Amino acid sequence: MSHKKRIFSGRMRYPALLIMLITAAASAHADEQRPKPAWEVGVGAGVVSLPQYMGSDERYTLAIPIPYLVYRGKRVKVDRNGIRAELFGLKQLTLDASFGAGLPVRNSNRARAGMPELKFNFQAGPRLNWHMIETDHADVKLRLPWRGIIDVSGSTLGWLIEPDVQWRWRPTDRLNLRFNAGALYASRRYNETYYSVAPQYVTPTRAAYRAGGGLHSLSAAATMSYGITDHLRLFGTLRYRNLSPGVIAASPLVRDRNYLIIAAGFTWSIWQSEQDAHPSSREE
Repeated sequence: MSHKKRIFSGRMRYPALLIMLITAAASAHADEQRPKPAWEVGVGAGVVSLPQYMGSDERYTLAIPIPYLVYRGKRVKVDRNGIRAELFGLKQLTLDASFGAGLPVRNSNRARAGMPELKFNFQAGPRLNWHMIETDHADVKLRLPWRGIIDVSGSTLGWLIEPDVQWRWRPTDRLNLRFNAGALYASRRYNETYYSVAPQYVTPTRAAYRAGGGLHSLSAAATMSYGITDHLRLFGTLRYRNLSPGVIAASPLVRDRNYLIIAAGFTWSIWQSEQDAHPSSREE
């Protein structure tokens, strides 16, 4: 989950997830059969509803307009993944940047009442992509990202590894569908930050708990984008995560083991270069 200090509804900040969703939709050009522009600049807007943290039973709703930039080069591209390049000249193997974010959680959250607030954190690291199958209308790839985590106070929170398989299908010129299935592994430091309960924070309804590292959850996602015109595109996404198989499932701070993100919005391509992208340029 994409990239990114912004202000959004109420007291919340940094809608990095929404930025990634908007730029993901933008990178899928409206007509897959026509040459894509080498450069593209636009703006997107959307709304996303998601839990305050993975395992929370309280939600945030975010809405914001976001500018985006796409560059489609022969071996180097710039889009929702940052800068991406082919490795060793092999089209089947690419390396890009994986981004994510953790929203701030105040101690007004019922599960964490009286506990220290969680600060916004930013996640970034490399991602290796193996393009296993590619046809004119579909492709399958295995993605292997590693992300280090740091919060706004400068504290490091460990790391996350989130391998997944992505199937992309383009049944028509304007419709683009993506389906993902994967798993999330987290370091002990990360899990302790979100799910441990120290003795001084024990209450009659919140037992002491110390989290360990390992499998965090399993996930599945579906994303749809549809080009109304060559410049206007709609998108929607559902992402589900199940924490039951994870090592932190027994934490008293896990109030809901079913994690669901819902998002929808649009992208508007304001300017496109007259120069076309290189024919070998691959959309991610």
